[in-house]
Amino acid sequence: MGVALEGETRERWVLMTRRQRIIARNRSRRVLVKRRRPKRAEASRRSSKAIERRVKTLKELIPNTSTRRESTSLDGLFRETADYILALQMKVRVMQDMVQVLSQPKLV
Repeated sequence: MGVALEGETRERWVLMTRRQRIIARNRSRRVLVKRRRPKRAEASRRSSKAIERRVKTLKELIPNTSTRRESTSLDGLFRETADYILALQMKVRVMQDMVQVLSQPKLV
């Protein structure tokens, strides 16, 4: 350990379990090692870039959004996305009904 323990401190150290010793040793190291944390401005810049990337991806997935208007607000984009999802669900239902009707045995 490198530091000579004296008196009461040494007795406490002997009575500690191995896990408690490791925790105590790590606590003392934390004080010595100063971690650099990203500044809030950098973190918010990173998160805003991630959001911009996701919005761009969403615009590419939804037809007629990227070509129609570049200045579409997020609210408008989300509404168009919801409308597109509903349209796709309707198409799936129509196709399921067609499969069901066409797979029935013909009564001639």
